Amino acid sequence: MNYYRAEKKLIIKLLLTAIICISCSQRKSELFLNGIKNYDEGKYRTAIIQFDEAIKKDPGNSEIYYRRAKAKMQIEDCNGAVEDYSKAIVLNKEVEEYFINRGLARISCRNYSGAIFDFDFAIVLDSLSAQNYFNRAYAKELMEDYPGALADYTTAINLDNSNFTYFFNRGVLYSMLNKSQKSIEDFSSSISLSKNNALAYKNRGDEYIRLDQYSNAEKDYNSAILIDPTNVNLYYSRAETRIGQNEFLSAIADYTNIISLDSTDASAYYNRGVCYANLNMKRNACDDFVKSGELGLFQSYEVIKEYCDAKDSEKKGKK
Repeated sequence: MNYYRAEKKLIIKLLLTAIICISCSQRKSELFLNGIKNYDEGKYRTAIIQFDEAIKKDPGNSEIYYRRAKAKMQIEDCNGAVEDYSKAIVLNKEVEEYFINRGLARISCRNYSGAIFDFDFAIVLDSLSAQNYFNRAYAKELMEDYPGALADYTTAINLDNSNFTYFFNRGVLYSMLNKSQKSIEDFSSSISLSKNNALAYKNRGDEYIRLDQYSNAEKDYNSAILIDPTNVNLYYSRAETRIGQNEFLSAIADYTNIISLDSTDASAYYNRGVCYANLNMKRNACDDFVKSGELGLFQSYEVIKEYCDAKDSEKKGKK
């Protein structure tokens, strides 16, 4: 009888222990979920605090370290993120995302060789992921391993030729290597996949200029401006193509657009003045040179001395 009572007490004690453990588990889960909720709401520091508490209760859970690392990246703590991704990897080396994200964090910390190491592991875990090769290509490019970067960009494209970014990045690299024709081909592929990509049009236009194909360049800048009409750099580029074709009035229109967007742009006044001078519109040219000088481009005063007469210079208040 005494044995029966002791056994009954033991069973009750075990049940109570189980209930307490389930309650602890629910609390841990709640902390974790609250951390995720705060992260999704953009409350990254609050999320980190929640994940801190969740880790205290469940230090063997790799997912919590992973989530805390992502939150740390959002507050630009790349070193803290790398440390947490590393802890997650120690706990579970089979999760591809852990290596990918640590690699991206290492890029943010300018540890490019470490990033390549991580992308190598990600590729081992998934050798058919185009994104993994793209990530490694970018890291190699930052390491100035251009042949390696080109090879990885090409592999990414072979695995997935529907991503405009892959073609765009390889096009930029070809441009850096002075391979304009290949660069144009890649920017063209990027544009065909994303027709509203102003930067791809702009970059292809830049390559056409390098080949002295001003008409093609102007068409690309036209397309880019239609997509991004407030980008002054696009007007500068188009003006360059128009000057290359001796279309000074059209270039003047571009510099006027720039001035309408930013009335303090001294270079736009100066360049417009040069265009006016090429059209023998001296008064307009000198007005722009004086304005450019007033805005801080002091080389304009040398031009005024050489091109504008003394009377005009004094009248416009030369400093």
